[in-house]
Amino acid sequence: MPFLSLSASDFEPQHRIPAFQEAAATICRLEVLPEDPGSFTSTTAIAVLPEAIIASTVHSQCTTLRTTAIAEDEHDNILLHVPMQAGFAITQRGGNDAECAAGSLYIDPNEVPGVAHFTDASTNVLYISLPRHALAGSRGAVDRLLRTSARMSPHWQLFVGYARHLHECFPALNADQARLCTAHLHDLARMALAEGQLVEEAGEGRGVRAAWLEKLKADVERHLTSPELSLSRLAARHGISTRYIRALFASDRTTFRDYVKDRRLSLAHRLLTDQRHTHRSISDIAMSAGFGDLSWFNACYRQTYGRTPSDTRAIHRADPRA
Repeated sequence: MPFLSLSASDFEPQHRIPAFQEAAATICRLEVLPEDPGSFTSTTAIAVLPEAIIASTVHSQCTTLRTTAIAEDEHDNILLHVPMQAGFAITQRGGNDAECAAGSLYIDPNEVPGVAHFTDASTNVLYISLPRHALAGSRGAVDRLLRTSARMSPHWQLFVGYARHLHECFPALNADQARLCTAHLHDLARMALAEGQLVEEAGEGRGVRAAWLEKLKADVERHLTSPELSLSRLAARHGISTRYIRALFASDRTTFRDYVKDRRLSLAHRLLTDQRHTHRSISDIAMSAGFGDLSWFNACYRQTYGRTPSDTRAIHRADPRA
C-alpha cells in the first residue's frame, strides 16, 4: 500500500521553496506560502488507504490555499483537520472564520476553496480524508458540522486515536488488513458524527466495538494493580454505560471481572517465575498484582495453572527454564 512522504528539506537549497510548492500542489492539493522562505520547514507523511487518506504534517509559519481551480478537481470527500500541537485559523467559502486548536477538529468539504493560517513556530496537524459515501446515515450530521470547529468528544477522541495508530502501523499492513482497518475507521467516524448513537442505541459497527474494547483493555492494563479498578469507575472514565462495557467483553467471550482476574493472574505468574522476585513472599506478589484476598488468589491461580503458587515458585527455582 502507498506511503508517501514530503519534506521541504528534500530539495536543493537554491530551488527548495519553489520545488516544494510544486510538490505540495501535486501531492497535497494545496498552495503553500511560507511566512519566512529562508527558515521554512515542513514534513508530511501520508498513508493512502482504500477509501481513506491519513496524513501527519509538521510545519513552521505559513499560509495554505485551496484555490477554486484546485477545489474543482477534488472528489466528494470530507477532510478532518485535527491539530495535535498548536493550531490554525481557517476560512472557507460559505463559512465563517474559524479557530481550531488542540482539543478540537475542523470538518472541511474538500470541494470548497479556502485559506488556513498557521502562525506558530511549529504546528502538527493530523489530516483524515474520507469519502462521503462511507459516512452513509450521517449525512445530516456532516452537513451541520461542515466549515466549523468542533470540540473533541470522547467519540471523536476514539476516532482520532485509531486514525493515529493506523497511520503509524500502516507500513506493516497488507492489503486485506488495510481494507479491514479502513472499515473500522469509517465505523468510528459514523459513531462520532452521531454522537455515540451507533454504539449505545443501534449497536452497529464492528469497528466501533473493536476499538472500544481495545481502549478499555488498555485502561485495565494501566490500572491493573489498583484496588480502585472497577466496572463503574471504568465506565465513568470513558463516559459510557456499564451495560455497554459488559456487552463489549461478552462479545470477546469473557466478562469484565474474568478479564481483570486473568490479567492479574498473568502478572502474578510472571513475578513468581522471575528470579529477580524470589525474595518476595507470595502474599506480597498477590497483593502487588491487584488481588485483595490471598485465599481467592490461591484458588484462582490453581484453577488456571494447575498448581499452587508455591509449587510454581519451587519448580522455577529448581529449573528456571521450566
